[in-house]
Amino acid sequence: GAGSFGHPVAKQYSVDKGYREQGQLEGFVKTLQSVKTLNQHVVNTLIETGIGAVGMPASTLFITRKGIIETAHLDLVLSALDLGVIPVTCGDAVFDRELKFTVLSGDQIAIHLAKSLKASRIVFASDVDGVYDVDRETGEKRLLDKLDYRKHTTLLYGGVEGEDITGGMFYKVENGFEAVKAGAEVVIVNGLVEGRIEAAVKGKPVTGTTLVM
Repeated sequence: GAGSFGHPVAKQYSVDKGYREQGQLEGFVKTLQSVKTLNQHVVNTLIETGIGAVGMPASTLFITRKGIIETAHLDLVLSALDLGVIPVTCGDAVFDRELKFTVLSGDQIAIHLAKSLKASRIVFASDVDGVYDVDRETGEKRLLDKLDYRKHTTLLYGGVEGEDITGGMFYKVENGFEAVKAGAEVVIVNGLVEGRIEAAVKGKPVTGTTLVM
């Protein structure tokens, strides 16, 4: 996810709504540059720790139609993986065949890549321990170690049912179930707690939420 690097500018210029007037072009290119900076930070960090990585901006990998990925240049991703190099991409402003441009979320990218490359596991790192069940009367929260789709549709996300007001958790889970249907394991963990991402990637027991059918 692009977080504070991409979202403020994209929101200010309504980049996600598509091209409406000339002034938005400034927001479109500023979003691209801001996300490119984030991508390079991640790549540099990986390289400094001895991991070969290459930045692949989503704007060069994907073209959408009404915000949904229609064309994906995955040969670039596959070429990097074949060399043992880690491709790094993230949510970004992208070209759209109907809207001219829009914002493509990191969540949609992750699910598309997982389904196309037949990934066995997807790990979403958030700033919370996972998905919580909130008692409608007391407001008490309980972390769900497993979550099926039926339960997902009944949960209160951020206090308002079905609304994406918690940094995208509702849509992260919604998209995640698409990967589950394709056979991938989807785990949501707290990326701020040391060791949890590594444990989840390796398939070890970890505090978090696993999506199940």
